[in-house]
Amino acid sequence: MSNLMFNSNSDSTNLAVPKLRDDGSNWSDYEPRIQKAMGSKGLWRHIQGTAIAPKPYAIVNGIPVLPDGKSEATEEQVEAKETRIIKFDKREYLAQHVILSTTSTRLGAKIKDMKSAKEMWDAIKVDATTKSTLYLLDAEDQLASMKLSDSDDPKTHLAELKQHFQLMLQHHNNLIQMGSTLSDSRFNTIIIAVLGTSSSKKMKADDLIAFFIEEAQHHVINNERTKSAESALAAHRKKGKKGKGGQGKKPEKSESDELCDNCNRPGHTKPNCWSKGGGKEGQGPRQKKSKKGEKKDETAAVAEVKDEELFAFTCTSDYMAVAEALQVPKS
Repeated sequence: MSNLMFNSNSDSTNLAVPKLRDDGSNWSDYEPRIQKAMGSKGLWRHIQGTAIAPKPYAIVNGIPVLPDGKSEATEEQVEAKETRIIKFDKREYLAQHVILSTTSTRLGAKIKDMKSAKEMWDAIKVDATTKSTLYLLDAEDQLASMKLSDSDDPKTHLAELKQHFQLMLQHHNNLIQMGSTLSDSRFNTIIIAVLGTSSSKKMKADDLIAFFIEEAQHHVINNERTKSAESALAAHRKKGKKGKGGQGKKPEKSESDELCDNCNRPGHTKPNCWSKGGGKEGQGPRQKKSKKGEKKDETAAVAEVKDEELFAFTCTSDYMAVAEALQVPKS
């Protein structure tokens, strides 16, 4: 939608006035904006028709006279009166220009020959707000069909939600000013259908929209908190990994540095010792080259040792005789 920028010198402030669409669908937004803009420039009274035009002095025998019809007006009085008349005319024409510049070509052609800003304003108001029943029904259906697609990003969803509800309110206000009988309850139902959720239809439309926007803002805040927590956790884990590499567990001692508790030789431990009493007793490369019979005896001996280990226990004092009778090995 294009805007009109104008500056009528009052405080040298530039104002942007929205352009009225040809079908009047943005009337509810156009009317208050142009009213405030023209009011700030002293033009709104011309639109309302309440601005009083100053009357020039009457001319008697070619001489301007005061309202009593006898006294001659001085040059200063005539000049002041002319200044007031010119100022009024300038504001009137400026008001007409703003109206013509903010309406469509069709509507401009309809009002361009009117004599006052008030006539023009009344004409465009009727054109924008007086609609047929069929038009109103179509506009209501269009409002009801407005949907908002859900976005995965909470910030994007919040921005789209605000814009969507603003557009819905504008359409609703337009319908009311055009004479639509759309009830507040029906409009609330349309608002609820936007998000596919259920809520109280007794709430006002503005309160209902504020509720949905607040909920969307809550999701944005929660999402930001989650991202911050995940970043902090990732940083903590990264720091922990660095600590483990530098000052964490001491490196395990290799077997080549250890001394066997069984044979007192370096390079291995007792579980891997081939000597007698070691975990791999008799399993050395040279020890495996013995005869099969020796292997059997060795195997039997190992089995016997294992059997003995299963029943080995320590006896003291009075139980010594029992242990000897059972032939329990003394370990």
